[in-house]
Amino acid sequence: MKVGIQLIGPRISEIGKLAKAAEDRGLDGAWLPLPYGMYTGVGRLVEATKRIRIGTSIAPLFHGTPYMHAASAAMLQEMSEGRFVLGVGSQTKGQVRTQAGFDPPKPAMMARDMVRAIRALLNGEGKYEGEYYSVTLPMPRLVFGKAVQPPPPILFSGVNPLNLRVSGEVGDGLIGHPIFTRRYLEEVVWPRVSDGLERGGRNRDDFEMVAMPMVWIVDETTSREEGYQRAKRNLAHYYSTRAYGGYMEFHGWEPERDAIRAVWQRAMDSKQPVNPHDMEAILSDEIVDQVCLIGSANEVRDMVVQRYEGIADSLIFYSLHDGYAHDDEEPLKVEANLSRVIDAFAG
Repeated sequence: MKVGIQLIGPRISEIGKLAKAAEDRGLDGAWLPLPYGMYTGVGRLVEATKRIRIGTSIAPLFHGTPYMHAASAAMLQEMSEGRFVLGVGSQTKGQVRTQAGFDPPKPAMMARDMVRAIRALLNGEGKYEGEYYSVTLPMPRLVFGKAVQPPPPILFSGVNPLNLRVSGEVGDGLIGHPIFTRRYLEEVVWPRVSDGLERGGRNRDDFEMVAMPMVWIVDETTSREEGYQRAKRNLAHYYSTRAYGGYMEFHGWEPERDAIRAVWQRAMDSKQPVNPHDMEAILSDEIVDQVCLIGSANEVRDMVVQRYEGIADSLIFYSLHDGYAHDDEEPLKVEANLSRVIDAFAG
């Protein structure tokens, strides 16, 4: 099983150093969430490393055009000498509406069409005609000079069944959401991905399942209590998303979902920030234990085997961060946790 790190939460000045540390310690990859300046931040990871995979996890599709995504991916693939992985996703309707400025009528189907367009352009085709996207280039090359690297793999991301099926239809793999439990992977994710593989005339060998567990490694500088507090704040933030209602219902967590939405509604009505203490108080330690990995290095390594053996091909460790903390210490805590993760999985 390949292991990498998700660089969410550290200072921008440190992402290259953390990627280099991951490479030096024998990990497989370093991944950058976007938008971190969209694709610009990925160049720093490419320049800091020589061996490991460098990927986006994830690039929001509707923030750009097929040409923009394909041209950026082609350039990063050349810069990295074939180490780049393009991770993309449609995001939720609310995110697209507030960040990209429009309301996609059928985001999953539009995302499927855009991935096909991106792949066509990366393959050197100068023209693509799809249901939602049409691209015609005056020349097939996306970068100056002769491209010597093959097109990068495209990994899709999704939570709901339709997006999971799309990942199987058009993706070289799936980047799993940090909220996935093993049960959700077994009973929802893989069946829907398999449907997509069948629709696309593809097989399991063509597909990489990437899980992204949220992790906090405890040592003498930290505590389990801090890990659980961070986990509950992260999860409550994700569980406030209406698009993940089906995921919550699958696990029987409707009371928690409704309570979290009530906290958000009170904040909106009062025009006050969401109270993180109210959010974390809603979730139990048992829910955290189904989703997150919290413990010593030895305990987390054991949990990885128990939870992901036989069900995931690769892992991207997502450091638990406190999105409600805006002080200078928070990025340092995330960086320290990422360093503990790197040490825990070295070699």
